Amino acid sequence: MSNISLDISRLAAILLRIDSYMIIILYITGVGGASLNIITFLQKQLRRNSCANYFLSGSIVDFCLMNITLLLDIIITYDKIPSNRIYLTRVWCKLGNYLTFILTCLSSCFIILASVDRFCASSLNQTLRKCSRLKVSRIVIGLVLAVWILFGLHILIAYDYIRDPISNVTRCTVQTSSATAFVVIDGYFFSLFNGAIAPFLLSVFGMTIIYNVRMSRRRVTTQAENDIQLSRRSIANRQHIHMIKMLLAQVLLTVILNIPYVVIYLLGFYQSIPVDPLALFLLIVFSYIGRWFYYMNYCKNFYVNTLTSTLFRNSLWKQFHVFFRYELPIFTRVGVQFSRNN
Repeated sequence: MSNISLDISRLAAILLRIDSYMIIILYITGVGGASLNIITFLQKQLRRNSCANYFLSGSIVDFCLMNITLLLDIIITYDKIPSNRIYLTRVWCKLGNYLTFILTCLSSCFIILASVDRFCASSLNQTLRKCSRLKVSRIVIGLVLAVWILFGLHILIAYDYIRDPISNVTRCTVQTSSATAFVVIDGYFFSLFNGAIAPFLLSVFGMTIIYNVRMSRRRVTTQAENDIQLSRRSIANRQHIHMIKMLLAQVLLTVILNIPYVVIYLLGFYQSIPVDPLALFLLIVFSYIGRWFYYMNYCKNFYVNTLTSTLFRNSLWKQFHVFFRYELPIFTRVGVQFSRNN
């Protein structure tokens, strides 16, 4: 038994070392990818598309989430002194948990809204297609943002550092008598929404989008319209197809990457820590894999978009071309002039 316990301790140490490198890789790829996503979707060619508006909002949320969660994990791993100064404050107890809660839920909501948008855009129903407009997307994004900001206010109000009289340990927890309700909202609902409800809705809308696309391809055009209308429609249709490709790839990966998170949560909710060494061994390994997959969910979008859409690649390349041809020489001349003056 002692040899098995020693092996499990060694495994935990190895996984902890791997984790310390993984979070750095995930942070660099996540922040870099989100930044390039934001730059690309802000271009005139894409920002007029309603689905791209949801992608842009999701990228901004992912960028903020990476800097709140992963960056602090890196600080904790390599230097515990500043991390203790951050975590052991009332500001982090309230504001940090509040931002983590609403940003995670917003990230799930924006990809769901992008799926709903493409479902409406691909529908044969004219009324549904009208919902896939830029003006509608801006209104919906504002409403969803307001709802989650208000829904998470209980964290700012009820959470604080409280000393447990039994264990004599100070921890960030609910300071009211209705702790059960907050556990349900912040624990069960949070995990269920992001780990099960969101992937389920994405799967449903993903399948309906595929169905709508197949049905629209079967339609036979009976009358030809003038060349201007055809050219405009072909451009809009090309953007629509690229958005659907990017969305379906993101949906598939989101569902796959959320599976370990849901399994780990359900195991922790319904079962205690296993006593059997083999079961404990598998739980430790699977917990780390689930943690990496969870963070990959917020790092993947740029790389999925780049691989699946030529429209996205061309827009990104144009942005790089403009920067290196026009903006970089300006920065260089300013830097040279500044150095000469000094």
